[in-house]
Amino acid sequence: MDADIIEFPERGREHRLVSATARLEAIVREVERFGADEPAAGVDQLLAIMERLGDQLVDLANLLLDEESKLQTRRAFISLSEKIAETRDAFELLARK
Repeated sequence: MDADIIEFPERGREHRLVSATARLEAIVREVERFGADEPAAGVDQLLAIMERLGDQLVDLANLLLDEESKLQTRRAFISLSEKIAETRDAFELLARK
């Protein structure tokens, strides 16, 4: 009789994946609520949500992707963070005028 070898995922990795997914879902719910409840609210709040979403996506990518893809993801979200900072600066300049 041949036995099949069953590979189980690393417990720590699986737990981190579930946690990362749950955090993403919470952020999505927050964005949906934000858009419905406070459509005219400040851009700064929306930018903060985008930053947290980016952080969570990088965490998720670290669990799922190969090394090269992880590096590409980090570079993309560093660029996103820089653009968010530039957007904040632009809105601050407009608010001063």
